[in-house]
Amino acid sequence: MINFEVRNKHVVIAGGSRGLGKALGLELAEKGANILLLARGKEGLEKAQKEMLAVRQAPTQVIDIQCVDLIKPEACAIAMETYGIIPDHLFCVAGGTSPEQIGFLADMKPEGLISCLEINYYAAIFIAQVVLKLWVSKAPTAHSRHITFVSSNAAFVSIPGYIAYTPTKVAVRAFADTLRQELLLYGGKDAYQVHCAYPGCFISESFLAEAAGKPELTKMIEGSNIPEDKLVSQTESAQSVARKILKGLQRGDFFITVDFEGALLLNNMRGPSPRDHVFLDLLLAFLALIAWPFVRRDFDAKTVKYGKGQRSLGR
Repeated sequence: MINFEVRNKHVVIAGGSRGLGKALGLELAEKGANILLLARGKEGLEKAQKEMLAVRQAPTQVIDIQCVDLIKPEACAIAMETYGIIPDHLFCVAGGTSPEQIGFLADMKPEGLISCLEINYYAAIFIAQVVLKLWVSKAPTAHSRHITFVSSNAAFVSIPGYIAYTPTKVAVRAFADTLRQELLLYGGKDAYQVHCAYPGCFISESFLAEAAGKPELTKMIEGSNIPEDKLVSQTESAQSVARKILKGLQRGDFFITVDFEGALLLNNMRGPSPRDHVFLDLLLAFLALIAWPFVRRDFDAKTVKYGKGQRSLGR
């Protein structure tokens, strides 16, 4: 069991104004953490702050907010300097997609590719760098400090339509993998811990909003081509995903998946990354080795069929 303490600790959530970031904040507030929420929109931050103040464990807990553009390294540095506290834990949750960031490469504008990279990769690595510099400038504390990145199941599987999004989540995984090793330079694994979570689809404002620009093929493959009311009822909530991520942190997992599909996909693509549960991971890797060729052929067949249909319509 890893030393992941949050009560009376200082936690920074980058991307904490909505969706999974806000859900994590609510869970951490209930557990007694002091929280700093970072995001661009003031209205969303104030709403999230109000909700967390309502559920905090004690009136002495501080729930602070700062408007910051996380894709700008200088803005991240100013935010942490203004905060004036060296955090115990950092959650890098900012990201997602908007309609202009989803689609097939031949149909997308360069601006969509660039902005997707910025919000899903730069918004994670710049704040992580700022916090890391604060940590290594001081002696390690008696308790472990943690950085948790949020990638996606998209890091393990290619789906047409996510051509801009998938590479950014692969990059986050690689960044977490490399940073885990680098942190061994500064006091060993007991001083600093890196984690990377891989949620699949879950209900959030951005998930529902992105449907407007999502190709039908993408919906077919990921199983979201159903009426919105059914999609909401059948898809996991952000709060449920947040709880599973926190359980993974309590277990000390480096890679955290939140469902069986994610665990299977992870172990199909683990490569040289550390294994948290050796025998289970090897079993899942074997199952994935057998299952994935059939899944891939199904995805390919759906793509070919969709392409033929679009061409027959003159698109």
